Amino acid sequence: MLTTILNQNEAINNYILELNLPYSSALKNHMINFISGITVTEGSKTISSIYRKLTCNRHRSTGSRFLSSYSWNHEYVTDERIFNAISEISNTSKNDDVGFLIIDDTLSKKDTSTKHIEGLDFHNSHADGNKSMWSHCLVTSHYKINDYSIPLNFKQYQRKEYLKNNSKKFQDKQQLAMELINEFTPATKTNYLLIDSWYTSAKILLHGLVNGCHSIGRIKSNRIIYPSGIKINVSKFSKYISTNETSLVTAGNNKYYVYRYEGKLNDIENAVVLISWSKKDLSDKPCFLISTDISLDNQTIISYYEKRWDIEVSYRYHKSALGFDEFQVESLKSVNRYWSMVFLTYTFLEIFRVKYGKSLRLKTLGDTISYFRNNYLVQIVSFAHACADNGIGLDSVISKLGLIA
Repeated sequence: MLTTILNQNEAINNYILELNLPYSSALKNHMINFISGITVTEGSKTISSIYRKLTCNRHRSTGSRFLSSYSWNHEYVTDERIFNAISEISNTSKNDDVGFLIIDDTLSKKDTSTKHIEGLDFHNSHADGNKSMWSHCLVTSHYKINDYSIPLNFKQYQRKEYLKNNSKKFQDKQQLAMELINEFTPATKTNYLLIDSWYTSAKILLHGLVNGCHSIGRIKSNRIIYPSGIKINVSKFSKYISTNETSLVTAGNNKYYVYRYEGKLNDIENAVVLISWSKKDLSDKPCFLISTDISLDNQTIISYYEKRWDIEVSYRYHKSALGFDEFQVESLKSVNRYWSMVFLTYTFLEIFRVKYGKSLRLKTLGDTISYFRNNYLVQIVSFAHACADNGIGLDSVISKLGLIA
């Protein structure tokens, strides 16, 4: 008797086998189930909905136990996932290809009624007008190189007050970012660290250099520079710049009017600072970018920095398509395991997209998700057709599919 209608997709099955995880077949099947279920389930990604979408006779509690009590290490799975991804990228990259390590932070928001979930606290959200949101806060790393755009790792940021009550060591976001930089093993020789203004402190920039990465990122308007030896912040200095002192730079589909400063900052001996406007008359609010690689021209600095957008796109896919915020497990151990399965799913989909994008016309991760969802529907139709050929009645088919008539 068939208990699972969604046959394990061969590509997903092969991907898990390639990771060479030292776990039982049962544990690996759970990972395959999660990747399959997260990918094809539309709407809420609760454990119940994931298992129900797979139309199997197992109770959702098996998924809950996989996250809460089964013997496996999500950090080890993450390490093997990253190693596999970097190996895949290395096999298709050239020595002179440029890679980009992107670091940022994001919130996994929850309703305030979910106080039973461990690790939740109030964190400031720029996206919500600097409001304090009930959430988990994660600092994450992302790797962009050639056609690949892959999430690497995540580390949870917890406020000092919360950790004090839980007897845990406090690490601020910059310390977590430096840990992610330490972990980074690039696929090629030349790599840049892309960061926003929260992470462009001197210690992050120097930490990137120690680890072989020049940095490009936004800086805040109060950052101090020394044009002609005069101490002034970049915002005030920008008011003295005239249009004829800027140069037109085209990056992608955008045009910028850019002033280039190269020299000392208050906390860095030498770097490039670009002050750029979108309007020719410089009437809009300027943007301030820093590059520790002074050999790069203005266009290259801006075009490289624009690749930082990939991590924002990844956050959108994680949350809108892969259920990153939708877990209902309570222990922090289970939450971290759930997140690791979402990252595993994203990485699989991205590698599949790059491998088969041309033949299957998959331009985006969204296209890839749609491909697997359509494939799932084809399997359902094929199953129903096979049932009809074997004289199985409609009520039995509906029951086997786990549907309600």
